[in-house]
Amino acid sequence: RSIRNLIIDLRQIPASTSAIGLHWQVSQATSLINIVVEMSTASNNGHQGMFMENGSGGFMGDIIFNGGKYGIQVGNQQFTVRNLTVNNAATAVSGIWNWGFTFQGVTINNCQIGFDLATGGTTTSNQTVGSEAIIDAVVTNTSVFVRSSVASNGQLAGSLVLNNIKLSNVPTAVGVTGGITVLAGGTTTIASWGQGNVYSGTSGSKNFAQGNIVSANKPSVLLDSAGRIFGKAHPQYASYAASQFISIKSQGAKGDGHTDDTAAIQNVLDEYAGCKIIFFDAGTYYVTNTITIPAGAQIVGEAWSVIMAGGSAFSDQKNPRAVIQAGAANSQGVLEISDMVFTTTGPAPGAIMIEWNVH
Repeated sequence: RSIRNLIIDLRQIPASTSAIGLHWQVSQATSLINIVVEMSTASNNGHQGMFMENGSGGFMGDIIFNGGKYGIQVGNQQFTVRNLTVNNAATAVSGIWNWGFTFQGVTINNCQIGFDLATGGTTTSNQTVGSEAIIDAVVTNTSVFVRSSVASNGQLAGSLVLNNIKLSNVPTAVGVTGGITVLAGGTTTIASWGQGNVYSGTSGSKNFAQGNIVSANKPSVLLDSAGRIFGKAHPQYASYAASQFISIKSQGAKGDGHTDDTAAIQNVLDEYAGCKIIFFDAGTYYVTNTITIPAGAQIVGEAWSVIMAGGSAFSDQKNPRAVIQAGAANSQGVLEISDMVFTTTGPAPGAIMIEWNVH
């Protein structure tokens, strides 16, 4: 359900040959993380970083597409895409159809078209892009940032929202196939702009709007130094030496699904949190009491390692307790947990799966 940490290189395939790096027709609980696709930069090449024609996803993050006819060509019910970079493609993102895609943290360099969206259709046979939200984008040396397939003419199925878009040498911010300019570009910042139907009251009546819109309130504490919504990429730990990891099984935990590993896990956390990256080898670790993870800990599983709670401690719904306590009360600092699954052996009415205390 997850593909990550790959470089896919299509450049040995002739530029004139149709070639796709990822055919990603997927459903929920799927992800692409830390992927690079290399393609031809020749004119009119047939390379494509990703093709997605159907499905009901999903998440993609920290993905880079270099070259190609399309960086990605996507059609899916819904997707969240974060930290997408496309360089030197004819079209960075081709939108075939969707119900709702959210792009946050987009970088587009030296492309002809940024987003090329099929718009206007609502029938089963002609379903096109329903909702496109593009947030925190930086677009450079690209002829058109967003292009719709049809002009609105006062109405248009689907919606488009642009928020915090920084353009540099982008002549057309929003256009239509055939050359019509809806919103001029240049070197400028689009604070908040949208097009689509605005509904009011209870009658279901709508009015088509196209222009500047009120931006969502974003407190400064939620923004990074560049003014983007703060986020943190999935930890990779690629620069760490093997000696900087400690295996939970090497310290006595069994991970066999029935041995009580509570004490072994807690001992490792107490000794190594903030000192080593704590590695949960593949397995299911049965616990019968609260596991407290100190602030400063870095924990990573191996292909979805499982902590599974059971026993009388988690049976009383009137006196619930945490399975995982992330930091003591009022803790401050950083705590990272990735590639782990937390669950119970069955009904556990007194289990609070995660109690988060780290600020």
